[in-house]
Amino acid sequence: MALTHQPTVLLLLLCGWTVSTSTRQPDDTKQCVSQTESSSLTYLVDTTGSMGDDLEQLKLVNSWLLDRVLQRFPCGVRQYTMVQFNDPAVGPVKYSDSKSEFGDFFNNIKVYGGGDCPELAVAGLELALKSSPPNSFILVLTDASAKDYYNAALVNDVYSLIAEKKSQVYFLITGLCSGINSPDFLIYRDIAQKSFGHVFQVSLPELGKVMYYLDFTLSKPVNRSTRLFSQEYNKGIHDDSFPVSDNLTELIVTTDGDIHSTKLTGPNNAGVETQVIVSEPWGSMHLVKNPAPGNWKMNVTAGGPGSVRVEGFEASNYSVTVNCSECHQDATCEKHLNIQQCSCNDGFIGDGLTCSDIDECEYTWSNNCSSPFSVCTNTFGSYRCDCINGYTKNSWNECIDINECLHSNHKKCDGIAKCIKINGNWSCSCPPGYYGDGFHCEIDECTTNVCGQGVECIKQKGSYKCLDPCFNHTVLEEPWRSTSSSEDIYYCVIDKFGWYRFIGSGGIRMSEVCVPEDSCGTDVPMWISGTHPILSDGIVNRTACAHWKDNCCYTSTTVQIKACPGGYHIYNLHGTPFCRVAYCTEASFNNDYDYYYTRHEIVGTLEI
Repeated sequence: MALTHQPTVLLLLLCGWTVSTSTRQPDDTKQCVSQTESSSLTYLVDTTGSMGDDLEQLKLVNSWLLDRVLQRFPCGVRQYTMVQFNDPAVGPVKYSDSKSEFGDFFNNIKVYGGGDCPELAVAGLELALKSSPPNSFILVLTDASAKDYYNAALVNDVYSLIAEKKSQVYFLITGLCSGINSPDFLIYRDIAQKSFGHVFQVSLPELGKVMYYLDFTLSKPVNRSTRLFSQEYNKGIHDDSFPVSDNLTELIVTTDGDIHSTKLTGPNNAGVETQVIVSEPWGSMHLVKNPAPGNWKMNVTAGGPGSVRVEGFEASNYSVTVNCSECHQDATCEKHLNIQQCSCNDGFIGDGLTCSDIDECEYTWSNNCSSPFSVCTNTFGSYRCDCINGYTKNSWNECIDINECLHSNHKKCDGIAKCIKINGNWSCSCPPGYYGDGFHCEIDECTTNVCGQGVECIKQKGSYKCLDPCFNHTVLEEPWRSTSSSEDIYYCVIDKFGWYRFIGSGGIRMSEVCVPEDSCGTDVPMWISGTHPILSDGIVNRTACAHWKDNCCYTSTTVQIKACPGGYHIYNLHGTPFCRVAYCTEASFNNDYDYYYTRHEIVGTLEI
């Protein structure tokens, strides 16, 4: 049920503030005897191709925002409106008074087109203003300037609609077509000024912080706010003043642009402390509770173009109480101008009569644990930023790397080992010529050629053993490895570690020449750069090259090769650099007999 299409209900709401809806609970399990009209929310979203990531982030932020608003204002009713704009058309428009259905609108948005940066933002805003009830909040999300800024008739129509409907327009800009002083961007500032809105130039992760403004203002009944002050500033120090009437219980001061500071002075000429809701380079939001009536002063320091708005709010009927005992245990009964109002304490959310703990760790923008070495831990009524393992807090409350090597832990290393510091951790390393994990080191006999030539030395804790790989290897019989293989199947074999012998029809020896790409069952064939050893060479190192992107040695690794009695070679392989890589064999050497007579020098004086 959209308010726009229910004139009888809307008239009752505007005249009497509440309407009986005891049988209608679309979004909340709380049973409301009556519901109160609150300001409606409209999204005007750019749906050109570059906005895919922006819309995904907006979906997440919108869900968070509406959940919080529902908790603060459980018996509120409003119209949700979704308007799309693209190029060369604007629309469609969708309406709902259900936050869940409104969330579904996001899931049906499709990005398309684009290619040029300026978009039809002003035409889209005209449609959004016409489609929204009075006193709406209109959020414009785009990464482009306004293509139709020069259309004087269209712009004047937008200004007339703003004056007629008293709606506020907020621009969430995640990109620029030209510069901030270009006419197609300055039109945003003009519209924001006339509508008591803002222009926020933000990155995607910061969208949530922008929504803190709506979190407060959408949680209040419509027509309970007063626009007290609005001013645009350029670089410099500025002094202004504004009046505060005796019926206001809260002031909200918001800024956008390059505003360095805003200092408030009350009617008694005393400085006023504000509660900081948001404070970022692109803008800020400050809350003042129970402001004294009279003339207030404001001192503004600006580093460049920016805006300041001050809005006052009356007490909400639904949170006013006759008896403070009605307030929730995690709420405070605030008294001002003979009004008693329940307000949830910091770290809690609700209408004051009901409050629940805020999980500040659920979303990145609701906590300040932004360091890559910290983690957010929710607590009852608050949260804390803990350091991850290997880090500790310094005197500035920053998480810094612990140098374990300077603490007692390094004594766990063997006496001859070295403690090595790495990010967030540490390790022990035995010196060259020694074997072990650093916590225990012993002489590595295998570094002294104790086994002799052609025999592999395998070191173990407390001992070693000598093995001839000619008699300790794994056999590979895979015809697809042959350079002449015509198989269209591409194999992924990255797990070959240790000594191997090739046998069978695929070939018994790795190729000594560059193998063409997309052959021998792989995308990237590997071949031996160099010649194979003879018996007297023992174990030798050779480079195995991978042919890729017309480069015969695009990447390489070292393998060990040994010639064995019987006329074959064995290879100590060390895996492959990535999946679609394989060691290839020569089809011309496809059995031991041919190989023996082709390379008789391998067997030397051996008799067969």
